[in-house]
Amino acid sequence: MHKSNSRYLSGILIIGIGVIALLNNFGLTHISFDYLLNLLWPLLLVVAGINLIANRGNLNSVIMGAILVGLGVVFLGRNANLFEIDMRYFWQGFWPIIIILIGISLFNKDKSNNNGHLALMGAVDKNKEAWNIENAEYTAILGGIELDIRKANFSNREVTLGLTAITGGITIIIPEDVAVSCRGTAILGGIEILGRGSGGIISNTNVEIGDLQNAAKVIHFNCTCIMGGIEIKR
Repeated sequence: MHKSNSRYLSGILIIGIGVIALLNNFGLTHISFDYLLNLLWPLLLVVAGINLIANRGNLNSVIMGAILVGLGVVFLGRNANLFEIDMRYFWQGFWPIIIILIGISLFNKDKSNNNGHLALMGAVDKNKEAWNIENAEYTAILGGIELDIRKANFSNREVTLGLTAITGGITIIIPEDVAVSCRGTAILGGIEILGRGSGGIISNTNVEIGDLQNAAKVIHFNCTCIMGGIEIKR
């Protein structure tokens, strides 16, 4: 099973913390954990951002990855006293920039992705009538998306769907005869696929269910979840 670089980096951080705790307990070092955690927690944002940029090629993931890396660098520099930042001014500028970037990302989407593929403080539901499923990106920002694959007409045997939930939720219902692969990253959120869940500060999902080589229908899910939830169920 493929393991992302972020998983290795997270593992190295955890091992490092364990080594320091061991040395502290034997009196070999005297490192304050409060100081260490306050100094290094921004590295989690940097690792998460690099993971998004490296593992997902779409514009939304690159933008969100760059934002997370930027936030991590800002907080790390501030905590390490490399530079001084008035956080009031930082947050005053941060949210308007996020809104501007969301708008820019909409202009850069292709035509099909602008047609019922974005839930921005709203909802997208494809669960009542027949619809055509094809390679696409679905994004929920402060909103919700529900896709009922049982009602979908497949344009090709294999379809790839990118799912991005940012403080929003996405629910996918798939029939029994569809094989599924799912790769994803959750940051302060969760991804659940057919009862197999992952969540926490940063978690990765890599699951294959069904016979991907011989099944009549196959869906590949690429998921990004930030303070939201993605659920894929029968």
